[in-house]
Amino acid sequence: MNDYARPEDPMKFWYDSITEIETALIGGVILHPEAVGSVLQTGLETEHFGDLGCAALWTRIAGIISRGGTIDHRTVLQGGAGLVVGEGASPGAFLAKIMAEAARANSLAEYAGLVKSAWVVRRFLDAADKARDEIAGADGIALARQLIETVDGLRDSAIERSGSTRGSLGDIAATVGAEAQEMLQGKRERPPSTGLSDLDKHLPMGGLAPGSLIILAGRTGAGKTLVASALASKMATNNKGVIYFSLEVPAKEIAARTICERIGARGPVYGDVLAGRMTDDDLEKFIWASREADKLPLHLDDAPALTIQDIALAAKKQATRFERAGTPLALILIDHAQIVKASSRYQGNRVGELGEIANGAKVMAKQLGCAVVLCSQLNRSVEGRDDKRPTLSDLRASGEVEEAADAVLMLYREAYYLERTQAFRGGDAAAVEMMEAVRNQIEIGIEKSRQGSTGRATLWCDPGRSILADQSRYGS
Repeated sequence: MNDYARPEDPMKFWYDSITEIETALIGGVILHPEAVGSVLQTGLETEHFGDLGCAALWTRIAGIISRGGTIDHRTVLQGGAGLVVGEGASPGAFLAKIMAEAARANSLAEYAGLVKSAWVVRRFLDAADKARDEIAGADGIALARQLIETVDGLRDSAIERSGSTRGSLGDIAATVGAEAQEMLQGKRERPPSTGLSDLDKHLPMGGLAPGSLIILAGRTGAGKTLVASALASKMATNNKGVIYFSLEVPAKEIAARTICERIGARGPVYGDVLAGRMTDDDLEKFIWASREADKLPLHLDDAPALTIQDIALAAKKQATRFERAGTPLALILIDHAQIVKASSRYQGNRVGELGEIANGAKVMAKQLGCAVVLCSQLNRSVEGRDDKRPTLSDLRASGEVEEAADAVLMLYREAYYLERTQAFRGGDAAAVEMMEAVRNQIEIGIEKSRQGSTGRATLWCDPGRSILADQSRYGS
């Protein structure tokens, strides 16, 4: 029943595998009709199926949906069982087949994506076969142009457009106006706040705008993990879905930091928690806060050596879980860009590799409709200057990373440098006094901000407890 069935074809195993995927998708839709919306969002069409039987059943399913009918084995299989399991087969035999092969409800969108991908491959192979047949008598330039147009068309058909908008200027502008009116009337939520008003006022759209990529950069010890874990805690506490990919720091440390941040300034230091150096009172606080945190929509993933594509796939799956639980994904944190595994495309060209990672993070933000905070290391050149406050030029391979970003935040903690001076270590009174004045300060330099403003936000911090707050909360 396949439009590509060729027994002598060495790719027959691949073709058969795709047929199994198509059958599993159709079976999954019939068994889990409540999840058909996730398939429709992928833009799956009848033409994307290679198996004629599955294509016919999908056409029938699409027709039922358009009529507002109910999808079940009776409505879908009316006269169609033989298309999949052979002539003379009964609906009961077909149902038994799909019960064994049907995809799970939460996998239907992924299966639909595989079906579409296979369609692209088949069309590409068809175009290549046609070009090979015509190459002897065709004009080379015309044939090349035809192939390029075919590939561009396939790319446009295959590209994922979730999170994107297409239409006339008038229609899209009208949508923007309606959304603005709803926000003014309190009927539509504004972009999520970081929980830090001194920072929000500089950010695009006044917060963690959906679809935005924010680069959080700093030298070692500047506080990237401190800021990232504090943001994760604040967002999750406000019932916003958060995914934290910690490629360097173990998830246990992120969890300890987050819980200590929730307990507050009178709670334990996260390092003491991890080392088991707590009082009974601190242990009781930590256990209580841990139980409360179990309800928060915060997912931690410390798997190493992930590519940006790995991260995007894992994020999509977790976003679906959040959606089913009624808490849409609002923020993805990636710590940090320099240890995200690069693809083989640029083969050691670090500028190209980091640009690919940053651009991939931006695409992910748009597709998932959330903010992505990508942590990044700075060049060591900062250390050689008298003023160690970083600038955009200190970003490692900064060009493409800066271009992809909607906002670039630069971290600076004067206390980090003061506590390493000989004067402070020697107990110099002036150095100790200066240290006490800046011990709980962290500066965030906003070096770039689309739809926001550049400037500097000085916040209160407690590095040992990963607490980050506006200065007004703990005093200037």
